Amino acid sequence: MTWLLTGLLGGWFAADATAMAQLLVSQPIVAGAVTGLLWGDLDLGLRVGGLLQLFALARPPLGGRTPEDFATAGVVGPTIAAALAPVSPYVTAPLLTVVGTAAGLATALAGTPLIRWNRGRNERLVRWVDGELAAGRPGALDQAHALGVLLSFAIGFAYTIGAGLVLFRAAAWLTNFDTPALVRAAQIAEPILWGIGVGVATRTFVPRRGPLPALFLGFLVVLLALGRTRLP
Repeated sequence: MTWLLTGLLGGWFAADATAMAQLLVSQPIVAGAVTGLLWGDLDLGLRVGGLLQLFALARPPLGGRTPEDFATAGVVGPTIAAALAPVSPYVTAPLLTVVGTAAGLATALAGTPLIRWNRGRNERLVRWVDGELAAGRPGALDQAHALGVLLSFAIGFAYTIGAGLVLFRAAAWLTNFDTPALVRAAQIAEPILWGIGVGVATRTFVPRRGPLPALFLGFLVVLLALGRTRLP
């Protein structure tokens, strides 16, 4: 039932990323929080969703560029992290955060062709609407909008379930392969991910000259040092 509800969330957020309502619930930080609540771990959902949000800010869908599917990633990433928690008693919060973020980024990248295909379908719908309006049938506009939303929902639902199950299997195998080594690696990798995420997101909105690059580098070094001090 939880996986089914997760798929419905993925469909809703995929539709929200199109021209339906656009309540911005498809943003990874919001999607991560809602998914975390669904799986009973709001804190984990916010951590994974927050990291994915930083990387999403670094890749704004400007111009004609096909964006990555961060709407689905904001559901799949926290889902993998939350579903992985009871699999092994040795997993830690940093490991779950790193694995969930990696799963979310993989989902976002792999979803780009689906978004491109869906856009092609919407373009054909637009041409059909033009013909129908020219023939004096104004109701075709509402029909096309409903079909576009339904198609986006169906793609989001199927992709969320498919990607979630595949990545969960892969993550479960990986974490059981050598859990202690992965735990130690994740304690270093999590602060580095936050530093990189903040750096690439801020770089999108601030000038590239001046002291900011040096500040970002110093920030990464400090986070890395903090991560090392937490090692057992």
